[in-house]
Order: sequence, then C-alpha cells, then structure tokens
Amino acid sequence: MNFPLIPDNIQTVTTLYNSKITSISPQDFSINYARIDILEENISEINSIVETIKDGKRLEGKLYTNGNLNRQI
Repeated sequence: MNFPLIPDNIQTVTTLYNSKITSISPQDFSINYARIDILEENISEINSIVETIKDGKRLEGKLYTNGNLNRQI
C-alpha cells in the first residue's frame, strides 16, 4: 500500500493521506460546508467529485473507503 505524504515546508507540517481515497457522505453529518483535498485528479475527475458531493452522495468503488467512520473501538 502507498500512503501519499505531502510536505509543507512553509508551516513545517507533513500530511499523511490514507492509501485509499476517503469518501464520506455529507448526509451523515449536519454540515454547511465540505472540504475536498485534490491530489492527483484531472479536471474531469475534479468536476465529477464536486458534482457527487453537491448531490449529497459519496464516491463508490474499490479505490474508495469511508475510513471506518462507524467503527467502534
């Protein structure tokens, strides 16, 4: 598995991303805004992602995960 690392040399912070794209339905939360991190997607993929989120859905498939959001420890 590859875990993308994105360094920020200005704030000296490194972000570690999941090996799969995390996609959580915005309907699971009472929110007004959603953050979308774009790393390697092209313009058509970005437009598709934005439309999916605007429709209140989540991205589906083997490349995506909900990050075990509902997992109890």
